[in-house]
Amino acid sequence: MKEKITDFFKSKLASFGPSIGLALLITLFAIFFADILYQPKKMIKRGFQIELSSDGRPVVKKEEKPVDLASMMKLADLNRGEKIFKKCATCHTIAKGEAAKVGPNLHGIVGRKKAFTSFSYSDAMRAKGGSWDIESINQFITKPKDYVPGTKMAFPGLKKPQDRADVIMFLEKNR
Repeated sequence: MKEKITDFFKSKLASFGPSIGLALLITLFAIFFADILYQPKKMIKRGFQIELSSDGRPVVKKEEKPVDLASMMKLADLNRGEKIFKKCATCHTIAKGEAAKVGPNLHGIVGRKKAFTSFSYSDAMRAKGGSWDIESINQFITKPKDYVPGTKMAFPGLKKPQDRADVIMFLEKNR
């Protein structure tokens, strides 16, 4: 009796075994080829980007005109400069004799030599040389890392020319 049962299972296994193996093999191939055929599309940037206005025409960017600092200084507002300077006051002091913070004390900065104190300036600032006149201050506070590549100053700058003129007026007042 045992032999009949064993023979029965052997015959069934012999007939179902290859069928099960073939089904597994087909499933594996289907998964493999599905991965090849249906890969997620990756975004590839090609060419260049053209900005369009709402009516579908290309947007032409106007070149920035050079800032006439002298005329901006005529319109400078000392009170606005003091308010805008509060952004600077997180790192700088302005009162005479006041200790430096993260950045140096800026009292009397207009006309002073660059990196003249014992403050720990970056090598780039020390190498810049010259004095802080109105034009150099304007260029520096526009975007410090462009004016002195390698500066330690992390401030991104003041974009508006009138804001810069107001701050420069405030710095001039604190000579």
